[in-house]
Amino acid sequence: MTRIRLALVVATLLLAAGAGYYIEISPPAYAESASVEFALPPTRNAPHAYYMFAPSLITSGAAMVQRMMSPSAQRQLDAAAPGASVSLALVNLYNEDYPHYGIPLATLTATSPAAADTHHTFAVAARLLGRFLAAWQQQGGVPPRERIPVRILGDSGPVIQAGSRVRVFGGLAILTAIAVGLAWDGAGRWASKPGRSQSRAARHDGRLVGSEPVSRRP
Repeated sequence: MTRIRLALVVATLLLAAGAGYYIEISPPAYAESASVEFALPPTRNAPHAYYMFAPSLITSGAAMVQRMMSPSAQRQLDAAAPGASVSLALVNLYNEDYPHYGIPLATLTATSPAAADTHHTFAVAARLLGRFLAAWQQQGGVPPRERIPVRILGDSGPVIQAGSRVRVFGGLAILTAIAVGLAWDGAGRWASKPGRSQSRAARHDGRLVGSEPVSRRP
């Protein structure tokens, strides 16, 4: 039992060491993000136009999120910028359990291991989003002056995502301690199952019986 427990602990520690080494040698990632506004068309300049057309703008934004995150669009982005990733999501005013998309804003994010690739990917994604929206409205027969434009607001530029090494390795240490405890306790429970205990007892009794001398009658 002690050998089994020690083997499980050593295996857990080796896995944790491998994870720590991978974290240590992994290059930092860069991210560039900005808000995407699905704005009113130029002809809709009345004071209350935003409140009238906000549901339509939000619906258009949701359609573009689905289009940008579709496999075909992701393949186009990967072909233009291999190794990078792009995400587009509507701004959620509440939480994940009860989302509330009450404004026609989305967040466009591009990530890559290199700063230059991150900016290039973001620019490609922004242009592709504009083309998707224009083609979608053209197919729907929307006149050019009535089409919804896309505006990129607050571009962050490539920002390194270093994170906190203390939190990362501290969390890894806590998870390792939990895993070691579970392995130690699990090995004890596995060995103390009634069937296994009876089997060991039977083997032990058999060895004792076999070792006893057999008396012969005169």
